[in-house]
Amino acid sequence: MVLAANSSANDINSELNKLDGTVQDNEGNIYRTVQIGDQVWMAENLRSTKFQDGTAVRSGAIPKDDETNLLKYGRLYNWHDVADKRRLCPEGWRVATDEDWKTLERTIGMSEEELDQEGWRGGDQDLGLQLKEAQTDGPFKKVDQSLVNKHNFFARPAGVKWNGWYITEGAYTEFWTASSASESKGIIRTLAYSWWNAHKGEIRRATSSKEYMFTVRCVKI
Repeated sequence: MVLAANSSANDINSELNKLDGTVQDNEGNIYRTVQIGDQVWMAENLRSTKFQDGTAVRSGAIPKDDETNLLKYGRLYNWHDVADKRRLCPEGWRVATDEDWKTLERTIGMSEEELDQEGWRGGDQDLGLQLKEAQTDGPFKKVDQSLVNKHNFFARPAGVKWNGWYITEGAYTEFWTASSASESKGIIRTLAYSWWNAHKGEIRRATSSKEYMFTVRCVKI
């Protein structure tokens, strides 16, 4: 059973594991990393269950509570863990802020006019496709596969957890930023994957309740 699980994990991450850069958290989890412009990002979603000081996080659910999803999707965290001063990411790294995301978006071609806008952005250049590991075609718009995962960001549609329910796996991925919008809401990024979704080439900048549980990407400090 262990051999089968390891084989499955290797199959899931076979392309991802071709990246040379790595970083390890204090639990021994190893993540592939990628340089995009002047930034170095994790090319995988965070899987940590502890902060840098060794204390346990309060969230950190595996999508659908299915261990086979851990290496594929990472864990889902609420914003309180994301922003905790004990630091969720490995030493020398931080949860990407709204500004970090805007730097990434600028690097891959988003216009200055769109950077600070809320809602779906970057559609003219299909910037959303450039961050996804995969995107299927659909009858409404043919996907230029040469753009998909152009920057080796390997975003996957992990879905979210809300009020104990796992939803939208395979259809959306939602990334927390470490930036707060208000007492109850944080700033997020969203990618859409369903072939019929008109926004599948875009990146959404929005706000969401801090109680939602989303995926997390870390960026090197």
